[in-house]
Amino acid sequence: MDSVYVHIPFCLAKKCLYCDFVSMPYSPPVAQRYLGALSREIALLKEAGDFLAGPQDKLAVKSLFIGGGTPTVLETRQLEELLDLLGKNFVFQQGSGVGAGAGAEVTIEVNPATIDTEKSSTLLKGGVNRISIGVQSFSGPELKTLGRLHTSRDALDAVKTVKDAGFENISIDLIYGIPGQRVEDWRRTLETALALGVRHVSAYELTLEEHTPLSGLVEKGALRMPEEDEVVRLYFLAEEMLEAAGFVHYEVSNYALAGRESLHNLNYWRRGEYLGLGAAAHSFKRASQRFFSTEGAPRNGKRWKNADGIFRYMDLLEKDVLPAEEIFLLTPEEEKREFVFLGLRTREGISVSDGRDLFGPDMEKEAGLLVKEGLLEMSRGFIRASRAGFPVLDAIILRLLAGLGL
Repeated sequence: MDSVYVHIPFCLAKKCLYCDFVSMPYSPPVAQRYLGALSREIALLKEAGDFLAGPQDKLAVKSLFIGGGTPTVLETRQLEELLDLLGKNFVFQQGSGVGAGAGAEVTIEVNPATIDTEKSSTLLKGGVNRISIGVQSFSGPELKTLGRLHTSRDALDAVKTVKDAGFENISIDLIYGIPGQRVEDWRRTLETALALGVRHVSAYELTLEEHTPLSGLVEKGALRMPEEDEVVRLYFLAEEMLEAAGFVHYEVSNYALAGRESLHNLNYWRRGEYLGLGAAAHSFKRASQRFFSTEGAPRNGKRWKNADGIFRYMDLLEKDVLPAEEIFLLTPEEEKREFVFLGLRTREGISVSDGRDLFGPDMEKEAGLLVKEGLLEMSRGFIRASRAGFPVLDAIILRLLAGLGL
């Protein structure tokens, strides 16, 4: 198993206006019950023999990511319990214990309003070595539009707090394309981010998710989403400023200083295996493994998703039932689609050789048409999005897949 993701579905008093992740306001007793369910999920997977054997019956993995929700909304003692649970069940292939070993990556997501010196110390002692802070913006009005419950000051203080605790590998999330956001506002946010000396920046375009409060406000006319050309301008400003500061644009929404790319996320984009634990968590396993095997099933990859409902997830595990409720056996066509749309998200792109194995000469033929338009480029054995193509990557992928008969 390459990676493990652990979903902690608790946040502050209310969800952000744009969020459609599975989460609920933090409740100490519900969170305690949830930690018990996580422990039981791991135990049941081990009993079923679906874990790869590792030293001392631990699962050997390369990266671990604790996301949410807001994991750091947990009380300090609950964070200690969570990290202890993970340390007892997982070992990195280049070391022993959570976070040990050269190259091991253990990330936790942090909301600026939920981190302090005590929690930072707990995370560091527990083996976390990478912090991802959900800043989103350094503009007060923009934070209000997004429904964030932290301030710009909170974000600045959060970065200082984790730095003072001893963390060096720090990432921050930013959002552009916010209703009312001006170019100068986005520039100031980027300047502030760069001044903090972080090693990684994720810059996401705001997308309207159905049934979110933000979507409702836009539908009612209370807010206006920016036009596409405005969004593209913000995209290129981020690329220009971050690259000038030495960041590598290694994925459509991600920038990193050399050697600080997110190993966990790269594993997703490269179709590596991963195990998801917790409510609504997703997992992927390649062919011919034992996970949820069925007689006569095709020898292709499998994806599965745990129960969406937080209480349903806990109820199932308290009855000693594994919570995987949606299991998909990937067809060859689906695997080919994934090869294209995941690989093209990265600056590395997709291998011409692998594409030839999957599609024959059609891959180079269809990609060549997009190369002529300046949307893709081919060099050193790889097909990748051009600088002009990255902002319209979804449309490029759809065209390429259509040309390949997918």
